[in-house]
Amino acid sequence: MNPFDKKELVGEILANLNILIYSMDHRNSYLFIGQQCEDFTGYSADSFMGNDRRWLSYIHASDRDLYREKIAGLSTNDKVNVEYRFVCKDGTVKWFKDSATAVRDADDNLIRIDGTIQDISAQRTVEKELKLIRSAINSANNGIIIVDAQQPAMPIIFANHAFEELTGYTFAEVLGKNCRILQSRDRFQEGLNILREAIQQSKKANVILRNYKKNGELFYNHIYISPIRDESGVVTHFIGVQYDVTEKVELQQKLKAYYEKEKYLRYIMASIADLNKMIGTAKNPAYIFRNMCLKLIENPPYQYVWIGLLDQEQVFKEYAMGKETIEPTKKHKYMKDIRKRLDKKAKAKGIMRGKNRLLGHWVMIPLLYHMQPHSAFGYLSIYTHHEEGFIDEEITMLRDLTSTVSSAIEYQKVDQLMFYQARQAAMGELIGHMAHQWRQPINELGLILQDLRDAFLCKELDETYIVTSTKDGMELLQQMSGTIDDFRRFFVGGHQKGSFQIAEVVQQSVDLVESHFNKLGIYINIVEEDPVSIDGYAREFAQVVLNLLNNARDAFVRRKIAKPYITIRITAKEETAVIMVEDNAGGIADQSMEHIFDQYYSTKDNHQGAGLGLYISKMIIENAMQGKLSAINTMEGVNFILEVPMNE
Repeated sequence: MNPFDKKELVGEILANLNILIYSMDHRNSYLFIGQQCEDFTGYSADSFMGNDRRWLSYIHASDRDLYREKIAGLSTNDKVNVEYRFVCKDGTVKWFKDSATAVRDADDNLIRIDGTIQDISAQRTVEKELKLIRSAINSANNGIIIVDAQQPAMPIIFANHAFEELTGYTFAEVLGKNCRILQSRDRFQEGLNILREAIQQSKKANVILRNYKKNGELFYNHIYISPIRDESGVVTHFIGVQYDVTEKVELQQKLKAYYEKEKYLRYIMASIADLNKMIGTAKNPAYIFRNMCLKLIENPPYQYVWIGLLDQEQVFKEYAMGKETIEPTKKHKYMKDIRKRLDKKAKAKGIMRGKNRLLGHWVMIPLLYHMQPHSAFGYLSIYTHHEEGFIDEEITMLRDLTSTVSSAIEYQKVDQLMFYQARQAAMGELIGHMAHQWRQPINELGLILQDLRDAFLCKELDETYIVTSTKDGMELLQQMSGTIDDFRRFFVGGHQKGSFQIAEVVQQSVDLVESHFNKLGIYINIVEEDPVSIDGYAREFAQVVLNLLNNARDAFVRRKIAKPYITIRITAKEETAVIMVEDNAGGIADQSMEHIFDQYYSTKDNHQGAGLGLYISKMIIENAMQGKLSAINTMEGVNFILEVPMNE
């Protein structure tokens, strides 16, 4: 090509610019149209020359009126722009941008129209996709924001509708501001350091932050951030996706509190179990009290333990133990606080508890004679730095401990000490049953949390899903709390004689173990042939029933009985209540039958039984309740028969 051939040069430039030029007379008949016409439309330029209708016929039917209107506007305007769809020869539809300019004579009459046409199909596609993306972002249930990473303050440049609903801020209120607006004054969070590091390193990150709505309300915000890069790989923006996980976090906090509470109670249980073993071997009260202080002070939260013995309501003997880290002057403050309380409430025989501003939470539990329940012979006082103070279950266990100590001091008999040892063993059994009943709801709670995560990953997590999961979780927590209440009611009962319905106490005992027995496939059937009430010790009678049930359970498991069952039959025979506990565990060997109620005799392996359960059970029925406990083998197992005098 001759470099000075301007016509060809202009044509090449226009081709490179992807522009089609044309010229029409005032009647819209083409005078000239560029050779790029065939590249644009598939039709040759000559096919449109001198024709004022053909180009119009290929314009999409929905856009023809707009095209006519815009071109007609050149009668009064110098320039017009119109965008329309054009049906090409191969059937494809393209978007054209037509820019037309009016050419007039000296009298301002329109004599010609010159124009250019651009193919904007790609631009239109991008705009459509961007519109779709914006619409999708605004329709999302999760808050989404975009910040400008090329400005030091990283201002917010976009926020969707879900963000506005989540935070209470409108887009206009956060536009140009940093995301720290959501943190209020709560700036010292580990998650913020993780986000800052991720931004500095241009990485993805996700954290849970404490954020605050416009009205100041706290909510937990699970934030995912990701860098946005340009064509050269430079990070220009960050996008953040936000999820309100307040209910999930609060549920996790409650679960953690329950786990911590369970762990704490297990520690207390272990300490008290050790003390009960010690009480069983104690030779004198001083040994018991000194070791009580030593063992209790080992509990991490306990700061000071004091036991005072009274004579004529005056302290005549005391035992005290504080943490080694406590200064002598502070120990003096503990003693002063205790004596001040005793001076004011020495005659109070109930449990006292409170909080000293300097010394922490305290509890004072009386040591009561069982035969004279209104007479306290001493007090156990403990100080703790546990944030919640003493929880009810803990006080119940401490009270049971003092009750055991009181019994040991009062009776000073080996048999009586063994009686309370057996009760603590029964408590251990019941705690095992309680742990078993907790296992299933804890597993179900774990599944709910796992399901929340899976639902989030599958993008199924919405408000309804969270509300339903939270409701299910709270129902399980209430179930677990109910289990604690059931076991607590069993332990709260004191050593008091009174009238009670046998069937009611038997049912309460079965309820405590039924869940565990059901898991083992053990069926328990209660048959009340006659409604019977007796005078006696309901809690100790329940302990006997539990001993028999647990012995049967051990035999079922040891012998792998296929279809284990226990039948408890309640009937009346003249003036005697008869309770028969029969199982199909295979019975007791003849050589063992005459020894099963002996002290320290056990039919189990040495490491499985202490030989006290049936011995104590016989003591309770025959010594404390003037009844009789015996056993006979049946065709399938053994039948324990309890005979107790009925109420007159």
